[in-house]
Amino acid sequence: MRHLGLKSFFILVVLSMILAACQPAATPTAAPQPTQPPAEPTKAPQPTEATKPTEPMVEQPKIQLPDVDPASVSGDIYIAGSSTVYPLTEKVVELFKADGFTGNIKIDSIGTGAGFERFCKTGESDISNASRPIKDSEVEACKAIGRNPIGFRVGTDALAVVIHPDNDWATNLTVEEVAKLFSKDITNWNEVNPAWPNQPIKRYSPGTDSGTFDYFVEAVMDATFGKGNGKEAILKAANIQFSEDDNVLVQGVVGDRYAIGYFGFAYYEENKDRLKDASINGIAPTFDTVEGGQYPLARPLFIYSDASIMKAKPQVAAFINFYLMNVNEVIEEVGYFPASTAALNQAKQNWLDAMK
Repeated sequence: MRHLGLKSFFILVVLSMILAACQPAATPTAAPQPTQPPAEPTKAPQPTEATKPTEPMVEQPKIQLPDVDPASVSGDIYIAGSSTVYPLTEKVVELFKADGFTGNIKIDSIGTGAGFERFCKTGESDISNASRPIKDSEVEACKAIGRNPIGFRVGTDALAVVIHPDNDWATNLTVEEVAKLFSKDITNWNEVNPAWPNQPIKRYSPGTDSGTFDYFVEAVMDATFGKGNGKEAILKAANIQFSEDDNVLVQGVVGDRYAIGYFGFAYYEENKDRLKDASINGIAPTFDTVEGGQYPLARPLFIYSDASIMKAKPQVAAFINFYLMNVNEVIEEVGYFPASTAALNQAKQNWLDAMK
């Protein structure tokens, strides 16, 4: 019996070993890990703003105005105003005449403010060039003589701050430094920056009737010294010459190593072989930086007229139509930047509304 018991025992041991061999191997015990939240089931990645498929950009449709045949248009047109807008308007006039217009077009470059006086006070001009939007006081003056001014956006300008080619210390300026350089409280360059020359600053600025002057006061002087203080700061500055003629300003800066001036970008483009433009806040005025909104001293350009003038003088309506439909063909050649499609569309819509 004892022999049978041992035999049975060995049989059981062998069976146990066989069964153990058939079981899956036990997973080794891992070293304790820091407590982790239970893993969530893997999900398909959800689109984010960065990973969403990019929808093709749809360019805004451009409004089309009625066709104009300049050869079939007659009569005279008188335009006055901004010296900044003057070269752009002059270029469009050349196109208008090249396409057959035989009437007389007179353009006076007298500054935006003086242009609005001729348009709104004396009623002499048919179109007013402007490098800023019309002021409320000017609108009221227009209404007093039965005119309701309509603005037509035609482009964008960058204000160029220019220095002599030999100036190697002020090639990159902040807006605040530019304001100080045109301020009554500063006389010499080194008063703004001790590393700059101990020499008097010779300043050149558009005249007070200029939209460029108004814009500079608002965007540079008031931005630095507080609203309402900027105009006094520049008007009382030493060694400053004001002129409505941008060519006078160019000559002034070209003639003096310690000079600084500002005017529309087109005049810098015309004279860039004789002048140097300073970067503002580290950004130079270029088509890309102005279009992208990085350059801090950019502004809209306009022409203004009135519906009653446009209806009484078909040649004026035809010219404005032609201007809006052709301005982008010449604007970069002049040295300015195209208005956005939306802004130009609004100008065209203003024309359509005026002719109803």
